[in-house]
Amino acid sequence: MPKTDIQFLEDRLSMMETEGWHDLIEDFKNLENSASNIGTMNSEQDLWHAKGQLLIINLILSLQSATNLALEESQDENPT
Repeated sequence: MPKTDIQFLEDRLSMMETEGWHDLIEDFKNLENSASNIGTMNSEQDLWHAKGQLLIINLILSLQSATNLALEESQDENPT
């Protein structure tokens, strides 16, 4: 039986409570600082590479907030 959307989101939030997730977020925050440092970039290609990195980093860093919002909306649409 496939998971419901709500179960999927709740499972994701459970994962985000683990020590490993918190470690990953700290690593991504450090990467964000590094990728944002334009002083280390020597070419236009470096800028495009950093932009791609920052897009992925921001996706990961905002995942918990986005998941919470999606769960709230799903629960509002499907009250139990």
